Amino acid sequence: MKKLMSMILISSLLLTVGCSSSDNSEKKEGEVKKYKIGVTQLIEHPALDDARKGFEEELKAKGIDAEIIYKNAQGDVATATTIAQGFTDEKVDLIYSISTTSTQAAKQVTNDIPIVFSAVTDPVKSELEGENITGVSDKTPIKEQLELFNKLQDGIKKIGIIYSTSETNSQIQVADAKEASKEIGLEIVDIGINNINDMPQAIDALIGKCDGVYVITDNLVAKSLDLLTSKVNSAKKVLIMSYVDSSTSSQNVLLANGVSYVDFGKQAGDMAAKILLEGVKPSSIPVGYADRTYNTVSMKIVKDLGLDENNSIIKEAQKIE
Repeated sequence: MKKLMSMILISSLLLTVGCSSSDNSEKKEGEVKKYKIGVTQLIEHPALDDARKGFEEELKAKGIDAEIIYKNAQGDVATATTIAQGFTDEKVDLIYSISTTSTQAAKQVTNDIPIVFSAVTDPVKSELEGENITGVSDKTPIKEQLELFNKLQDGIKKIGIIYSTSETNSQIQVADAKEASKEIGLEIVDIGINNINDMPQAIDALIGKCDGVYVITDNLVAKSLDLLTSKVNSAKKVLIMSYVDSSTSSQNVLLANGVSYVDFGKQAGDMAAKILLEGVKPSSIPVGYADRTYNTVSMKIVKDLGLDENNSIIKEAQKIE
């Protein structure tokens, strides 16, 4: 009888331990992992900030618990590389790189950590391909945007572009604009700058050589958008911006044609979720592109330039009063 009681007691204890072990196992399986994500951004301006905002919003929408480590290179290429190296040393789960330069820096330092990019104009020409990398391109329909100049005002022949000589994405856009302009009978006048201090003189020189100004997705130019729009508007010339952002500076832009960088960020966030939650390889996720563009127009500038408010482009655009 004593033996029987002992066996029953031992069996009960083993069963209790087994249940406890099972409960702990189930608890671990149900736990939500906290990820560490490094966000590297080349420079602060509204478009890139919007791309970061959209990314973080999408992570939350997907239920991803993440520690976001945000670093800004303040426009310095060497700093962008240092930031990327720091993320590899910290063994982050994923790097979100905002801009071509930031992505090139991240690709340079790691072949293992997944990289998701946004605000990259041409990932192929910028050599941003690999097993651990994917993202969203902000490449714009340049030919269609250049055609908008003569749809807004007759007689425009020369289009001016200012760009940063240190940004690969800017050089690609200028080359693409020159190619597209040949097809529609326009001439591109371009001026390259080395740093932001070159901007005032470059703007003055450009205005004297062109009939209209085309603003590409260039980080240095974006930092000087207020100065650029002020000078171009004072000279009574048509200015078209190739992207849309949430800054107050856009109130001084005659026409902005593009996509939302918040949407770009959300696309990138969805890619990050697939990689982190589902184990999808970055290389198996195709690079994303904008599926639509829209126009925003400043009615104040329309009136200042004496443009026809019944013009179909102006009439159908989202208006900023």
